[in-house]
Amino acid sequence: MDAAQEKEYKKNVLKLALFVGELMIKNGAETSRVEDSVLRICRSQGFHHANVFTTPTVVIISDEKFDGFCFMKTIDKRGINLNKISLLNNFSREFCSIKNPDIDKAIAELYEIDRTPPYPSWFFYSCTGLASACFAYIIGGNQLLNFIFTFIVAIIGDIIYDKIMKISSISAFSCVVSSFAITVLGVIFTELKIISTPTMLIVGSIMPLLPGVAVIKSIRDLIAGNLISGISRIFDAFMVLLAIASGVGVVLDLWLKMGGVL
Repeated sequence: MDAAQEKEYKKNVLKLALFVGELMIKNGAETSRVEDSVLRICRSQGFHHANVFTTPTVVIISDEKFDGFCFMKTIDKRGINLNKISLLNNFSREFCSIKNPDIDKAIAELYEIDRTPPYPSWFFYSCTGLASACFAYIIGGNQLLNFIFTFIVAIIGDIIYDKIMKISSISAFSCVVSSFAITVLGVIFTELKIISTPTMLIVGSIMPLLPGVAVIKSIRDLIAGNLISGISRIFDAFMVLLAIASGVGVVLDLWLKMGGVL
């Protein structure tokens, strides 16, 4: 391989590694896992001078040599899809074990992973509702009607969240609207004497909105030394928590002022 071919091959490998990092961040991987996978891909092809910088909104990969390449990809949409992270992890391990891999074929495989369909909506919402209802039961909502209506309201809240996210892409705003709707439904069912108190229903139904994964990832990033990523994730989680508290608090405050009892 002459110098020109080697330079082109290096460029393609770095682009592939950047694509892997982008997909991992978009699907909820923590920063340390992303950086490790990107560097492994580069080093497996003999490029030991590669360096990577990752935050929840950007991936930068470069060659430390004075005439090296530098690529950057900004990321504005993120979620959690553990299935895709598992597929990407398997891809990176297989890629690193192959000598002289076909880069075009590998990129095509990454596009296939990116297009992997999520779980069916009915299955996702059913599991969300069941988990919320079970949590409400654990904390004291042990009446059958409470369980059933928590199941229904949690699904409605999750559907509202998804619809708002498609419009605004702002998770905090989506959480405000969703938690507001959940609390309103809880108050309505209480006023209609269907359930005795909205507390368990509301707590159970907002559980899917809570940023538990984001908090854990931020702690792992901070422990791993990724300070920018860790702090940004904590701030993002705090904004979501504030949004949920605002949506719930406004409705309950108005209801209590009108004579409601928790």
